[in-house]
Amino acid sequence: MAKNQYTTVMQLNALSASDHGRRISMGLNMRGDVRVTKDGLVRVYVGYRFKVNTKIREVRLGVYPADSLTDLRAKRKAIQDQLDVGIDPIEQTKITKEDKAAKNLETLAELERRKQAAIAEKERIKLEMATKQARMTVRRFFDTWQSLELRRRKDGGADVLRMFTKDVFPLIGEMALEDVKRAHIQEIVDNVTMRGVVRMNKAVLSAMRQMFNFAMDREIIEADPTARIKKASLGKDNERDRVLSSQEIIELFKKMPMSGLSEMAQLALLVQFATMTRISEVLAAKWSDVNVQERVWHIPETKNGKTHDVYLSDYALSKMAQLREHTGITPYLFPSARLDSGVCSKTITKQVADRQRGENSPMSNRTKQTDSLMLAGGQWRPHDLRRTGATIAVELGISPEAVERCLNHTEQSKIKRIYQRASYASEKKRAWQMLGDKLARLEQEALTSETSKVIPLRRA
Repeated sequence: MAKNQYTTVMQLNALSASDHGRRISMGLNMRGDVRVTKDGLVRVYVGYRFKVNTKIREVRLGVYPADSLTDLRAKRKAIQDQLDVGIDPIEQTKITKEDKAAKNLETLAELERRKQAAIAEKERIKLEMATKQARMTVRRFFDTWQSLELRRRKDGGADVLRMFTKDVFPLIGEMALEDVKRAHIQEIVDNVTMRGVVRMNKAVLSAMRQMFNFAMDREIIEADPTARIKKASLGKDNERDRVLSSQEIIELFKKMPMSGLSEMAQLALLVQFATMTRISEVLAAKWSDVNVQERVWHIPETKNGKTHDVYLSDYALSKMAQLREHTGITPYLFPSARLDSGVCSKTITKQVADRQRGENSPMSNRTKQTDSLMLAGGQWRPHDLRRTGATIAVELGISPEAVERCLNHTEQSKIKRIYQRASYASEKKRAWQMLGDKLARLEQEALTSETSKVIPLRRA
């Protein structure tokens, strides 16, 4: 091809693999380098040479056939047009690249600015939410605490709600959490103290402390207003040590049938007495956990988190047999009205307390027999029967260690818990049987007493 002879499409298409490495003139100072790819395709890399001042320069126009001959010539003409007006296309490309780089920097700066603005907005919203939460009232936050934390408890937080409704909400319920100070907490505990209930006072303080710690964990408040009030400063608990004497037990056997307690309630107390268990454990018991053949009542869940097996005495079995006639077709020994659970754990305790209020302390919609369970030694509670049963067992010659295991108490000494693994099974069986025999004798004495006018519970 002549140096300035125009190259045609036909000529370009006629190039073959044998032309690899050849440089061809395409006219108008355009030239192409022929290359053959690995797969045998012919490509022509086209450039344009021109002079700027005294320098010869060259720019790449494209690659044929990816770029058509018409497009390549159009690109060449655009460059020539720039030359005609004194613009160096290579220098212009450098300027364009610099402008693009500058724009990229501007874009990056804008992106960073937006990022920082988003972070600032997020922090603003977080602060706004924290401020809003901090202004949340104690009553509203209690609802949050109950739905997230207290609901996991057995009673769903019902006991805590009762305490707060009575002693906390009236004073600080409508206050913002962050506004509650130590003085407010002190006033609450002082009010409970004036009622003379130290144990309840400590329970209220403990519940408030748990709630405020819950708020601190979520960074809603910065300080716990209960922190500097110590339970020890509220006084010592009046630990109950009431133990019924044999004469009082006989008196109880005489009075129960005449007290207005239902037969079911009387059986609950007698089963508790004979097994030295907690009244709540009796009222929650299931028939599926009572094995009459093995004479064992299995308690799957207790106060200390451990299971507990109670060996049933003849006396305890006789009371459960009476009970089975009433509730044996239900899942629970003492079913609730809906039959889907045991009755409320406080039911019997309240009924017993109501019958020891005294003649001058009746309550509306409650029993009028307000002294029908009063005993010579003073007021008693269902839990005192558990303590009395343990005392009787020790007096009958059972070792205190075995009785402690009958009560399912946790050993306070870590060393003993680890190394003393004796189950005391035989001695525990003997303890429950001896206690049952003792109760049977006292019950019989009550029935045969000349002064007794008791109508006995029907035996199975």
